[in-house]
Amino acid sequence: MSERQPLPTDPAALPATERETLAELDRLLAAASRPPLTSSERAVHTAHLRLLDAWNPAINLTRIDGARERALRHLYDALVAVPLVEQLLPRGGRLADLGSGGGFPGIPLAARLLPAQAATTVDLIEATAKKARFLECVVAASGLSPRLRVLNARAEEIAARGSTRYDLVVARAVAPLTELVRLARPLLAAQGHLLAWKREGDGWDAELATAQSAIGAAAIHIERVADPALDRALLVLVSG
Repeated sequence: MSERQPLPTDPAALPATERETLAELDRLLAAASRPPLTSSERAVHTAHLRLLDAWNPAINLTRIDGARERALRHLYDALVAVPLVEQLLPRGGRLADLGSGGGFPGIPLAARLLPAQAATTVDLIEATAKKARFLECVVAASGLSPRLRVLNARAEEIAARGSTRYDLVVARAVAPLTELVRLARPLLAAQGHLLAWKREGDGWDAELATAQSAIGAAAIHIERVADPALDRALLVLVSG
C-alpha cells in the first residue's frame, strides 16, 4: 500500500485556482462602491484560496463551490463587516475567530485590518488538528505572522488558561447563537463583544428566540446587511 502524499504547504507551487474567485470579488466590491483589495490583501487571498483548494478534498474545509459563491460567501461577506469591526475593535485590540475552520472570516479580516493597525492581533481558534495545520500553512504564507496566529484548542481550554482575553470574537457557521455566546463570553475582555454572521430564514427566528430567552434580548443587536448581493444576511452583535 502506498503512503499518502503530504498535503502541500507552498501556495507558490500550486495552480492559480484563485483567479476567477478574485475576479468575482473585484466585481462585487466595485458594484457596491466598496474599497478595492490592496496588493497585500490580494496576496493573502491568493495563498489562502490555493491552499484551500489543495487541502479541501482531504479534510473537508468547505462545501462552497463556484467562483461567485466562493467570492461572495468566503470573502465578500467578511469584508462587508469591516466597518463594524473597525468600530468595535480598539486600536491595538485583540480579535479571535472562533471555530475558524477554513479561515473565514478571520483571515480576510486580518488581511484588511492588520497592515493598517500596527498593534492589533488576530487569533484563529480551531480545535480540529488537521484544520489547524491548514490554517498554520496559510498564516505562514500570509506575511502576517506573528500578529496572525493559530490556536489549536477548544474555546473552553483557552478560557481556562485565562491568559488571553479578546475585545472582539467573530464566528460564522459554528453553532446556534446561544451556544456561541456560551463559548465566546469567557473569552471576552471587559466591554468585549461577540459578532456572529447569520442569515434570516433557515430556522433563524427560533434560534433568535432561544437566545433572547437565555441571555436577554437587550444584549443582542441585529444589523441587517444592506447589500443586494448578500440576501438575508445578518450581523448579530452580542455584548459581553
